[in-house]
Amino acid sequence: MTQSLTLWLAFILAAGSIAWFGTRRQAIALALVAAIMLPASTLPLGYAATWHPACPCTVLGARIDPEVAIWVLLDGPEPKFHKLPYSQAAANSLQSALDGAMEKGSTVKMQLGEDGSPGFAEEAPAPDPDKTAEKPALLQ
Repeated sequence: MTQSLTLWLAFILAAGSIAWFGTRRQAIALALVAAIMLPASTLPLGYAATWHPACPCTVLGARIDPEVAIWVLLDGPEPKFHKLPYSQAAANSLQSALDGAMEKGSTVKMQLGEDGSPGFAEEAPAPDPDKTAEKPALLQ
C-alpha cells in the first residue's frame, strides 16, 4: 500500500504544480482527478500481507521456497496470501500436516507462537453424530 500512496502523492504534487502555473480550468480538472484517484490508493497491489493474522487459521494452500520464504493462503472472512519467514522446522511441520490432511481428507490449521514463528497441525474432521435407529411407526 505504501507504493500506491507514494504514487498518489507524486501525482498530487505534479497536479499542484500544473494547477499553480496552469489555467483555472486545468486546476479544476486536476483536482477532480486527484479526488477520484484517492480511493485507488487503498486497492491491493497483489503483494503478500506482511502482518500476521489472528490465528488459528485454515491453510487453503501453501508453497515452500527453501531458504527464501513460506507462502500460505489463509482462510478467513476474506482469504489472504501471507509470506512467512523460512525455517526448516516450519517447512517440515507444514509439509507433514499437508500430507496427512491429504491422506485423511482433513484440513491444516496454522497457529502463531509467542515469538511469531508459525506452527502447522492437521485438524481432523468433526465426527458424524451417532445415528440412532428409528422406532417403527406401526406396531406389528
